[in-house]
Amino acid sequence: MKLRLIFFVFFFVYRRSTVIGQATVDLKQNEGPLTAAPVIPGTPEGQLSLVDRLETMEKAFRAIVSALSNQSNDLFAPIKEILVQDPSVRSFLSSTSFLPNATTTPVSGTDKYVTIESSKQATKETIQQGEHMVDNLKGVVKCSLAHLVDINSIDDFNSSLNGSSLTAFFTSSESLEINWPTPSDECLKFSTGVWIRVYQSGDEHKWPAETLLAVPQKCMKKSSETSYSIVLSPPSFSATEKEDPCDFYLARNLIQCRSYVVEVIPNYQSLRGKTLRIETVIPPKISADGSMKSLLTAVASGDLLKLNWEDNSGCKPQMTSLNLKIFQDGFIDSQRQNVSTIKIPRSCLRQHANDDNLFTMVLPANQQTCPIDWKPLDKCRKYRIEMSSQYTDTWNGPSTSLEILAKGHEVSANYSVNSNDIFWRCPMKHFLCSSNCWSSSESRVCDGQIHCNHGRDEQYCDPVCKDGFKCGRQCIPNELVCNGNFDCLGKPFTLFFLVPAGYDNMCQQFTNSSGNFSSLIIPKPVNEIRSDRMSDIVRKTAVLISVEPNHQIWLTFEKCVTSENKHFVKIYDGPYSTSPLLLSRSGSLSPFSVRSSSNELYVEFPSYYDVTYGITAVYSSINATSEPFILGCGGYIKGEGVISTPTYSANPDIADCFWFLETKNSEDTIVLSNSDFLSYQRMKLISTTARSSEYDHYGRWQNPSPVSTVPPLAESPSLIIHDGWSTEGLVLYDGEAKDQRRAVAYSISNKMMVHLTSPEIREQPAFSWTVSRISTPQCNHTFDGSNGIIKSPNYPLVYSHLSDCRWNIDVKSGLKIRLLFAFFETQDQADFLYVYDGPTVYSKLLLEKSGSITPFEITSTSNQVLLRFLTDANTAFPGFLVVYSTV
Repeated sequence: MKLRLIFFVFFFVYRRSTVIGQATVDLKQNEGPLTAAPVIPGTPEGQLSLVDRLETMEKAFRAIVSALSNQSNDLFAPIKEILVQDPSVRSFLSSTSFLPNATTTPVSGTDKYVTIESSKQATKETIQQGEHMVDNLKGVVKCSLAHLVDINSIDDFNSSLNGSSLTAFFTSSESLEINWPTPSDECLKFSTGVWIRVYQSGDEHKWPAETLLAVPQKCMKKSSETSYSIVLSPPSFSATEKEDPCDFYLARNLIQCRSYVVEVIPNYQSLRGKTLRIETVIPPKISADGSMKSLLTAVASGDLLKLNWEDNSGCKPQMTSLNLKIFQDGFIDSQRQNVSTIKIPRSCLRQHANDDNLFTMVLPANQQTCPIDWKPLDKCRKYRIEMSSQYTDTWNGPSTSLEILAKGHEVSANYSVNSNDIFWRCPMKHFLCSSNCWSSSESRVCDGQIHCNHGRDEQYCDPVCKDGFKCGRQCIPNELVCNGNFDCLGKPFTLFFLVPAGYDNMCQQFTNSSGNFSSLIIPKPVNEIRSDRMSDIVRKTAVLISVEPNHQIWLTFEKCVTSENKHFVKIYDGPYSTSPLLLSRSGSLSPFSVRSSSNELYVEFPSYYDVTYGITAVYSSINATSEPFILGCGGYIKGEGVISTPTYSANPDIADCFWFLETKNSEDTIVLSNSDFLSYQRMKLISTTARSSEYDHYGRWQNPSPVSTVPPLAESPSLIIHDGWSTEGLVLYDGEAKDQRRAVAYSISNKMMVHLTSPEIREQPAFSWTVSRISTPQCNHTFDGSNGIIKSPNYPLVYSHLSDCRWNIDVKSGLKIRLLFAFFETQDQADFLYVYDGPTVYSKLLLEKSGSITPFEITSTSNQVLLRFLTDANTAFPGFLVVYSTV
């Protein structure tokens, strides 16, 4: 029985291998020595091929039986007994004299004999031949069935493999290039080629395939160490007898915009191996200018989403539907939030009259003609819209995506309230009833009689009010609360934006690296309005700030005035109000800054009719940091403001704080002044002047007065000032160096970064620095003579405050410049003169001076020198006088 089972397996494998060759191929290919040509069952050629294969397998089976019967080892005795007793085996051995010099052996328990070759008569050559045939057959079967060892692998005619090991693509010459992996070294010696099938998707049961090829091993070219490749050329009608037998052609041209299945089946001496299958789309002819790319525009306003889709793929006639994906907050990672996937049939799309490729769709659609499940987008929320055309059940075109901000209900500036909403004329908690203002708790409300126009006083009258919101004598249904309408008498139920329906959220999105925004000035609802209603005329505004990835956002409120504990400014650390709440404030606040932890911030704030209320804010992006945000530790100032140290004693987590300063005009200079240090200097100056007046003109002491002393300056926190917004920028001031302590620091560019480090003693008073600007573009001078005189503005009178003056000296090449300072007196540690050994402020610094200095001179190393004189807004002195000459 075992040998019969073995033979059955061999025959079954053989029958499966013939499935691949069940059709002749319409090929333009010369005759070649193919290992196994495809045949059609039922034809004479098919019958002859079947007979040949059966004879080959019978010979192999006889060799196996012969080799086993000739073994003298007792180990094979049970097998010999099976061979002798099995009737089917006896019929094989007795029906032919396959082996020479055979003898007869009686069958146990019968009077019959069977012919068995004696081991003594078997030749060595016959045994070796049998062993070789057995090994070969075992190898062929093993390689053809290797993929069935894994029970998770399915090699069915309809199975769809992922194609990761097989690639097929259409070339510009309209050929089909196919690449597939080489078999293992063990199976490579049994490989006799491959079969290749190419057919249109959906035609897998169609026979024969559009293209069916038997490729011999000699025609398989290695494209790499681990893969084979072949190129199927377009159909050729000019083939000659001298055509290369290894040239292969498609049976017919592949049609553009259609999907085809490519199959490669290994051929192990007529036994088929694991089928590799991949699906590929024949692309249209793409123009070089990229105009074939599909385009998408989308606008979300209110509850509507309008889509415009331009299909430039060249396959528009085959398009069956549009696939739409909507990602909340712009995240592509579908695990982070719900993703809406919508399939829009082509019949639901409206084609543009003047452009065949342009389609339009508005959601929600008519449910009777286009039953599409649609959920309106959240107002003032960012979404990523991803769209692709679908052409067949298995082929989608490339997707196009864009980000949009779902708008709220926008209104025009000339909005006016109709006569039904003139409750603004009545005091708070009152409503208008027949030209009179009634209290919302008026006993005539819900008394069963109509007193007001339209019966307003008898609406929503439910004294129990189990399923609603109690409002005076009314009971407002839950579904009407905060719907934008004035359902509650005397209390508009939109709470935050207390305005009529359709006049709610105003949304804005900023994507630049820096910008500004402020509250809107909303129109006056009516001509007559009570003063106590003024603060209720408010509109909710939302702003989304999105900057480039790997950056964070500093947001500074320069003005923030809202109705305290009624209208709030809320800042969310992310793209929407579902993100973590970073800060919530109300009332009249001093300027403050917040920083995001990512590249997005979502801000909600009120807009008022009264211009004394509202907000004004500026923002800028910075390189991302892992340090958490702590209110008061660092900030952003654009223009003028104040830097303050945080309360170190109240928060032990505060370490380093960074302030980012920037001028509004790129040509301006930043001035950072230590007001405490300046006050200390003024006190010292006054004290020195007072003490010098105690002497007469002969130098004699007269009218002694109590000694005036100035208390020592408190130890200020350490700070480092960089030009620009990077720690790699030029250090303008280093507080760690005691000899650098000064009252004022000036920027070189229009940006400055102040790094405050945590003090050793945290119980210290707060310190502050004033941020101002200098804008004097007209104070620039150029000298090109061999000598000259340079004076500070107004010399010998005092110079101007807040000035940035520059003198460029450019003499003949090869010469140097000598500067003689005949006079020099400026405000010490506040008003500075810088001399650069070159034409710009980034050249080598030769001199940095302030205060009163005796005459001195310096010499440059080049033929160019730049002098820069900077002053603050405090005390002024005569300045300087410089004589220059060449050497």
